[in-house]
Parts: sequence; C-alpha cells; structure tokens
Amino acid sequence: MILDQFLKEKIASLAESVWSLDESAKVLLKNHLTLEKPANKSFGDFATNAAMILSKNLRQNPRVLAEQLVEKLKEEDCFKTLEIAGPGFINMRLSSSFWDKAFAEIFNQKDKFGTSNIGQNEKINVEFLSANPTGPLHVGHSRGAIFGDAVARLLSKIGYDVTKEYYVNDFGKQVDVLAESVYWRYEELFGRHKGESIPEGRYPGDYVIPVAQSIKDLDGDQWLDKTDWLEYFKAKSIEQMLKLIQSDAAKLGIKFDVFTSEKSLVEDGAVDKAVQQMQDMGLLYKGILPKPKGEETEDWAPVEQTLFRAKDFGDDGDRVILRSDGSKTYFTSDIAYHVNKFDRGFHQMVDIFGADHGGYVKRLKAAVKALTNAQATLDIALCQVVSLQKDGKPFRMSKRAGNFVLVDDILDEIDADAFRLFMLTKSADSQMSFDLAKTKEQSKDNPVFYIQYASARTYSVLNTYEKIFGVMPTEKDLDMHLYANANETERELIQKMLGLTHIVEVSAQNKAPHLLAGYLYEIASLFHSIWTLGAKGGHRFVDANNMEQTRKNLALVMAVQQVLKNGLEILGITAKTQMSRELPAE
Repeated sequence: MILDQFLKEKIASLAESVWSLDESAKVLLKNHLTLEKPANKSFGDFATNAAMILSKNLRQNPRVLAEQLVEKLKEEDCFKTLEIAGPGFINMRLSSSFWDKAFAEIFNQKDKFGTSNIGQNEKINVEFLSANPTGPLHVGHSRGAIFGDAVARLLSKIGYDVTKEYYVNDFGKQVDVLAESVYWRYEELFGRHKGESIPEGRYPGDYVIPVAQSIKDLDGDQWLDKTDWLEYFKAKSIEQMLKLIQSDAAKLGIKFDVFTSEKSLVEDGAVDKAVQQMQDMGLLYKGILPKPKGEETEDWAPVEQTLFRAKDFGDDGDRVILRSDGSKTYFTSDIAYHVNKFDRGFHQMVDIFGADHGGYVKRLKAAVKALTNAQATLDIALCQVVSLQKDGKPFRMSKRAGNFVLVDDILDEIDADAFRLFMLTKSADSQMSFDLAKTKEQSKDNPVFYIQYASARTYSVLNTYEKIFGVMPTEKDLDMHLYANANETERELIQKMLGLTHIVEVSAQNKAPHLLAGYLYEIASLFHSIWTLGAKGGHRFVDANNMEQTRKNLALVMAVQQVLKNGLEILGITAKTQMSRELPAE
C-alpha cells in the first residue's frame, strides 16, 4: 500500500460515485486532488481539497459538496473522524485499524517497501561524472558523481529502466596534453630530464608516472626519439585513466553501464551526420552573433558563422555550430551525443553538470527538443562546488594529484558510506562546505552519525532480545496492532515511516536525493526521542515481564530498521548494524 496514493484513489472513487462525474471532472481530480498534513495536528491526519476543486465543474458551493462527500466517506472504516474546515477542506483522522493495516505493509514488502512503478519500465538515461579522462577522481568530481548515482538509484526504485552512462571526453586538446605529459614521464624513466620540472601546461601529478611505466614495460625504449608517438600515447593514456576513474568510482559505490567515446562519435561520422540533419531540418543559417551586452571580450568578432536557431526552441540566443573556418564547436559534439542517445531509444535523458556548465542548460535542451521533434525530454541538474576543511583549516591537496584533493585522500579520512551520505544531505544546487573532522562527531549535528546510530540502535534492541530469550525475534513474535495505544511520538514515527514510498517518488521526480536523506534524519530523530523517553521513564523495549508490550515495541523497532535500511540502500549506503563506540544499554 502506498498511503497517499491509496487515500487519493479512495477519495476520487467515492467522489465519482457521489456525483457521477464526467471526464473533465475526473481529470481535475487526477491532476489537482491534494492530500496534505494540517499544520495543526489537532485538525487530523490529512486534509483534502476534493470538494473545492470540483466546485466550479459541478456549479455548487464547495462546503455543500464537502458535506455530501463526507457522508460517503463515513461509510468507509478507514476514517475515524471527518470534519469540514474553511471554504471546503475536509480534515480526516484515520482509524487505528487502518494505521495498523498500513504499518503491516512494511513487513509484507520488506526490502521492496518504498518502491513503486511510476516509471512503468520506461527507458531513461542518466549521464553523470563524465570527467575528462586525464587523471584520477578528485573532490571536485565527487559531488556530481554521488548525486548522479543517487538520482539513478531513485529513478530505478520508482520503476524506470535506468542506464547510467559516462561520456568520455577523449577528443580535444586536453587529451593531447595528457599524452604529452605521459611521454615526458616516459622519457624521464630512461634518465632524461634530470633535475627538470615537468613543463608548465602539462599534468604534474604523480599519477601519470604509472602510465608511462606501463608503456615502458610493454614497449621498452622503442618510442624514444620517435615523432609518431602521439596517437599511441593518447590511446594508452586514456585506457589507463579510465581504469583509474572506474576504480575510484567503484570505491564510492558507483558502477556505470555504458561508456560512450566522443572520439568514436567523431570518427564514426555521428557529428557530421548531426550537422547535416540540422541543415536538412532548416535549423541552421549563416549569420553574425551580436556582441555580448555589457562586457568587453577579445573572443568576439563580427564574423559570419553557421548558427543553430536555438532561440526558436527556448534558448536565450542562437548558437554557433560551425566557426567561420568550418571547424566544429564543443556544442556540436554535444548535440551529436544527445542525438545518439535518442537513437539508442532514450526518450528521457538526465544530465548532471557542474555549476560552471550552467550556460549549457538552455542550449542543450533546445537542441534535444529541435532534433527529436520534441519526442525526447532532457532534464539537467547542476551541482555546486564543495569546499573541504579539516579541523577548521582547508584540507591539503594531494602531492599525487598535483592540484586537487583526490577521492582516495577523502576515503583515507572517512568511509565511503559516510562520504556519500554527507554529499547527499544538501540540495545539489546549494553551496557546500564541510569539515572532515566533523564527520566523526558523535552528535545529532552530524547527520551521518545520527542516522547510522539509529540503525545500530535497532540492532542493539534485537541483540538484547536474543540475550534474554536465546533466539532473535521473528515476525511471529511481533504485535502489529500498536497504533491505538501508542504515544504521540510513536504515532508520528509510524506515520512518517509509511511515507517512505511517497518521499522516494518525490525525490526521484525532482532529482533531489537530499529530500530522502532529510527524511531518514527525521526517522532517526523520532526513534532517538523514543529511546531517550524510554531511558528516562524506565520503559524498556524488551521486558520479559511484559511480553504484550515487548511484542509491540519489537514491531516498531524492526519497522524502523527496515525503513532505514531501505532508504539508505536507495542512496547507495549500507545501514550500520553496530557503531565503533559502545551503545548505551537499551
């Protein structure tokens, strides 16, 4: 049972039976029926606007409609109380038997609780990370990598057929620089460049040296003093860098389904084909771009170039496809790449970019809309940069990287699960700064500790049961009928847990994994509150002298355990069964 969906469908069905609604009214209900939690808990569990949105269609006062609908709702045993408020809202309090039945679904569905089938197995491509293959992953890549992987996982959990893709930027000047850097190190391995520093403009990181060593081990000195080494060194360097990137991604729990090479697209003629397609569709023209307003730029010149009519498809202006000398822009290759995705059957695409690529959003969306005749949609999410500190000071860069803090450096400080969760606690489009030392704090201000501590506490309760009775509890030891006698915090926790599927759907549809992370923090907070209240009041989760209450307590604890486990797994994180510090006795 998906609680919100069940209630919406129930209300819509009863409304149809009360008023024999026509198709337009049914559409209104489908698109605009809301189910919200009242700000004041005394008003009930939920409020609906069903009567209000049908008022105009049925030409009746919404309060009159609300009264008619309430009479029908009273026939259902899932509602305990129904009250009309304001202009026609209906406040609803659900019955304890309904909450108990819904609560049991956590145990019925187990690891599948929180999933749905909104996507109906439709194909969707999520392209993220796509760092230039010129070195290992650094912290600048990590946020987009973790965010993109979490988005892909969320979409998969709501029923989409997700492909996680990495676009290999292996065509361009940066790859030439990588090959030149490797060749310099290759010469160095044969005793050349003694006392010299690697030339400015090449990659100084020590990670280049193993690539040069592998070529030396394979080919010996055959490339010394040769002039035809560039293409070979590019191919070998990219091959080695991709292996390094995949290894670093795997340490963060990320695995890609597809790697698409920009070089292959160019060499296979896909870029030329895309340009011709645009020409045939009348999307290109010869023109001169207007000078950028309010800024002086040496890059601009009043020269005729081949332009894409991007403004006709929602962009702020038209874009250069072919420069005046006939050379293609980066944007041209990007267009060809997205056409390639569409040709592979992806009518829904998600791109995860760094915030510095914000200028590409409108132009890429315009290109996809134009070249697919609006048959495909492209959603682009931007990730802001991350600044790292340790003990209040900037985290030192890695000598091996040359200029950046490597993912390996981070994982020497904290485990991958903690790093992932920290990266997902804030919206990707917000600035982020965190101190690595604070990830080890054992307080509610550390969301990683707080959520994982709640998970570990649930296992502590079950371990206590095993110590007393010699076996771990199973479902037959539980009493699911706990809502009627639950206290306010326990009821809030039960209601919150039953919202997992809804929050997963909202997080996936909005490309916002931080919403799920925040939800898990709320679950943890409520559970910690119950634990603390129990400790102060002498109430124990496991009490051999009160098995009736123990069975109810165990049901609550095991539900929390399942919800935390499922939610963390969706984010690519393993729930903790124990913590490094000793847990207080339950």
